[in-house]
Amino acid sequence: MNKDIWDNWIERIEWILNIAKKRNWEYSELRIKEPISESTFEILEKELNLEYPADFKEVLTKYSSGILMDWKIAGEEPNGEFRQIFCGAGRGYLWDFKTLRNDYVNIQEWIAECYSNPEDDYDKVWYNKVPFLDIPNGDIIAFGDKTENGNQVVYLSHDGDEFHGQILGDNFIDFISKWTQIGCVGTEGWQLEPFYDYESKTMLSDQTILENWIKWLEK
Repeated sequence: MNKDIWDNWIERIEWILNIAKKRNWEYSELRIKEPISESTFEILEKELNLEYPADFKEVLTKYSSGILMDWKIAGEEPNGEFRQIFCGAGRGYLWDFKTLRNDYVNIQEWIAECYSNPEDDYDKVWYNKVPFLDIPNGDIIAFGDKTENGNQVVYLSHDGDEFHGQILGDNFIDFISKWTQIGCVGTEGWQLEPFYDYESKTMLSDQTILENWIKWLEK
């Protein structure tokens, strides 16, 4: 990843927080945690017996181990296709190294207790995933299959939602780039869904949707 991508992320985060401040919403100031060492990441991987995607490790070891912020709409609400959007950044962070161990334990518990049949069409989507975002409603955002573009970012739903198994990004960098474009709206499927195209299985394939959302934010 180059510095321009990083700078764009930070600029977009500051953009949505400035909107929250201007419109008297609830919000937390941006906090950029220091990077962690590669050796610290390797220790975690050995402990959990898994490997995180290279682009994810690059961001956490060279740029920041965690980006903390959030916002919540107050005194108004979006209408139309955006009516279910009410907050940003889920549990108050875009990523955070310190949550990864618990994220892994959490997904293993879901698999053991609820999705133990790898032959079942719904259950098998939970397998061979590396989680990095725990969603307030109990769902998970995780790294999935590796393609020529890296490890896809996948949504895992625990309650039979249609959003289960949908691809949120070709890789971590692609996901964060798209997520920051929409102001890091809340991580629940119903908040991300307005920006998702089920046919192409991609976020932000329709730029008109993005333009309408930005128009509402900046009104």
